[in-house]
Amino acid sequence: MKKLILTAVMLGFCSAATADIPESCKVYFDKVENIYKNMPENTFNQEILDIIKQNLEQAKQEIITLPEDKQVAACAQGLELLKQIDK
Repeated sequence: MKKLILTAVMLGFCSAATADIPESCKVYFDKVENIYKNMPENTFNQEILDIIKQNLEQAKQEIITLPEDKQVAACAQGLELLKQIDK
């Protein structure tokens, strides 16, 4: 359950890959999007899944507006957190 909660929080920081972002962010976003898509249906109710999806889109817009160096740093931090989740 702890992993699922942390994953849900992490989903708030990412979304689908976009052409105007660094490759490391594309990798990070793809990984988190896959986690979201592969969540068991009984993990969260639809209302919570909708909120998570809204957070994904909001975070995508926020990341896109950051300077490239800050995008890279944010995505590197996200990738590191995903590694910790997988342990």
